[in-house]
Amino acid sequence: MRFKTFICLIVCIALCMTVLNGCASKKKDNSDTKEENSMVKCAEFDGKQMEYIRFGKEGSEILVILPGLSLKSVMGSAEAIVSAYSLLAENYDIYLFDHIKEEPKGYTVEDMADDTLKAFDLLNIEHCHLMGVSMGGMVAQTIALKDPERVASLILCSTASDVKDLDQTGLKTWRDLAEKRDLNGLMKSFGENVYTPSFFETYRDIILSSGEGASELNYENFIVSIDAIKDFSVKEELDRISCPVFVLGAGEDRVVGVQSSYDIVNALNCEYYIYEGYGHGVYDEAPDYLSRIDGFLKGIKQ
Repeated sequence: MRFKTFICLIVCIALCMTVLNGCASKKKDNSDTKEENSMVKCAEFDGKQMEYIRFGKEGSEILVILPGLSLKSVMGSAEAIVSAYSLLAENYDIYLFDHIKEEPKGYTVEDMADDTLKAFDLLNIEHCHLMGVSMGGMVAQTIALKDPERVASLILCSTASDVKDLDQTGLKTWRDLAEKRDLNGLMKSFGENVYTPSFFETYRDIILSSGEGASELNYENFIVSIDAIKDFSVKEELDRISCPVFVLGAGEDRVVGVQSSYDIVNALNCEYYIYEGYGHGVYDEAPDYLSRIDGFLKGIKQ
């Protein structure tokens, strides 16, 4: 089932799985830690913890993926993520980074970018292709502006360069529902706003149950992230991005709007593809999504 394998990575609300190991585990001897954390790893810096997974063709070009807004960690779906990205894993050394475990109040998208770069430094990621989805795309743009020599190419999926001037009704609704701890309402609003009606109805039960078990920290981080998104804007700086860029947008995007994709394209005069008839969650619905990304990456090598 496509939903079970692909949605776990980049939908705004992660599937209801929990990470049993990783940063939260008590330290044991090296052999036990290696066995338990064979897939989910942890970068620690400045008192912060950022989990990640690494898979694919180790030693080849690095592709870093930054997921979107999550109520729960995507790391619990690590095996499904690896399966979903098998096409790109054939040729790339892939890292997928989670958000830090505890987001302080006032945490911004720029802070997210700074922390991600610190994780890059710890892991010796000096040059990479950078793919960001939704909020992850905002972080990716910020990284490309802060450290252009680090970014070989930029893939921006269902994202925006400016949220301040957008209709933020959806984000405000999600924040309000999270404040009320109305999990069912939050999942329902998410599904209706992110997906096409037919997709939402097909997977309605899975989507509505996907946030079960959310903790107080999950809700607090979610609210902090929404506040960071609401204030995000790099539109006046976009022309400083000089690496190859590929924008993937959706004609019926009800979260950031299709114009957000066109605004990035117009500012950068870059390669793009707009999926007509799809919504914000086109990354879960379009069957050729990863193939287009693979084609872009192959094309810039020629």
